[in-house]
Amino acid sequence: MIGDAPSLIASTLAVIVGFYISRQLRIYTSRRKRISENGCEPPAKYPFWDPIFGLDVIYDAIRSVKRKTFLSEKQSHYEVYGNTHSSRLTTFPVISTIEPDNIKAVLSTKFKDFEIGSPRRRAFSPILANSILVADGPEWEHSRAFLKPSFSRSQVGDLTTLESHVQHLLKAIPRDGSTVDLADLFFRYTADVTTDFMFGESIGSLPHPEEFGGDMAQACRDVQLGAERRFRLGVFADMVPQPAFYRSVDKVHAYMDEHVEKALQRRNLQEGANGEEEGAKDNDPGRFVFSEEMAKLTSDRFVLRDQLGGIFFAGRDTTATLLSNLFFVLAREHRVWKHLREEIASLNGRLPTLDELKQLKYLGYCLNETLRLYPIVQGTSRVALHDLILPTGGGSSATSPIFVAKGTLVVFHLFALHKRKDLWGEDAEDFCPMRWESEKASWNFLPFGGGPRNCIGQRFALTEASYTVVRLLQTFEAIEMRDPRPWTESIGATCSNANGVQVGLII
Repeated sequence: MIGDAPSLIASTLAVIVGFYISRQLRIYTSRRKRISENGCEPPAKYPFWDPIFGLDVIYDAIRSVKRKTFLSEKQSHYEVYGNTHSSRLTTFPVISTIEPDNIKAVLSTKFKDFEIGSPRRRAFSPILANSILVADGPEWEHSRAFLKPSFSRSQVGDLTTLESHVQHLLKAIPRDGSTVDLADLFFRYTADVTTDFMFGESIGSLPHPEEFGGDMAQACRDVQLGAERRFRLGVFADMVPQPAFYRSVDKVHAYMDEHVEKALQRRNLQEGANGEEEGAKDNDPGRFVFSEEMAKLTSDRFVLRDQLGGIFFAGRDTTATLLSNLFFVLAREHRVWKHLREEIASLNGRLPTLDELKQLKYLGYCLNETLRLYPIVQGTSRVALHDLILPTGGGSSATSPIFVAKGTLVVFHLFALHKRKDLWGEDAEDFCPMRWESEKASWNFLPFGGGPRNCIGQRFALTEASYTVVRLLQTFEAIEMRDPRPWTESIGATCSNANGVQVGLII
């Protein structure tokens, strides 16, 4: 019997190998048939020397981020290799595309055929493992339903609370026209607004800079930079030491954990015999507090911490980056500043209502144009759950359908999409708000994503940004540029100007 063991093992291995080969042949035959039936052709190929892990692609990406040339280099890739081309990221075949029809298919019409996938989950799991930002399938649907009511119109339109933070912002800006970095103030301001909305109490970093300065502010930045670096490292992310990243993760988690405990304690008080009376002492019973509403739905501390963390990063960084980029432009485009001031003057100095904000058309044009030229998120990606067809990008004409195999990472870079001259005209690189007078909503412009997974806090961010711009332009008559350097990329989870926004504001 022992003597038969080697032959038994050999037979078993032969059966396994035979089964594997047979399965691969069936997959190959099925794919070739589907490719032929749909007229698919392969897209252009980005040249890389490592066909297994794409290590040269990883190296080039990390190096370009350090050099602050990632955006320009990626844009040149599309110009040289086409609007849809293939490459590799560790174990994943990659399709990079800025074709609106392909993006629409991935984010909308074929939404259920894609997932966020392991690349993003692996990158962000140390900090946001249970967040909607990295969830897929039923878990994502539950998170979306869980969070969506919190962004209702009544909560988004709480301009009274917003005005209290605007007052702190205005006090922090020098009245003598001396130079100030608005980017720093905007990040503090949005941290205050977001924490007030989330926790019912603001971190108060504008009136008390030490509350969100130094270690905590740096920890937030390190976490974002580290997560993006992990994404580019792919399967190697956990093999590369990142002690600063993990120390920053611990600091951010500790901050969120503190507020999770407060929310759970308040919920427990309200559920107790005297909860109603005692709970009223902590917060206005008529005011919506995001963390407390979430605590009514789950007691899972990790879920609460990660969901709150995701909302905090999105709420703080999205609006701060948008405001920073807009005022970077306004300091250089005095005609735009003047036009905005003229439109806002229709309010006769009074605080705007939500409906009045919507009627300020030119303000909306300026925000859209800022989001077009300086997208808050430079790009995003999805992983194919099945073999499928994308509508365009293949062959010598780059117009044939392309076959996308299961497990392929499909990446789209919004900054390159938003600067395509064939979509936006020869002035695609110029800041031209009036283009939005005739521009209609389309898949050419995706500052907040698209389809079922579009940004849940989009309206909150635009309302906050619009109100803040109005109040600043009601207060200051002029703006002066104090730093002639061009906009220089700084890429983390969001994309901002590395040199801040050095300006003087004149009363």
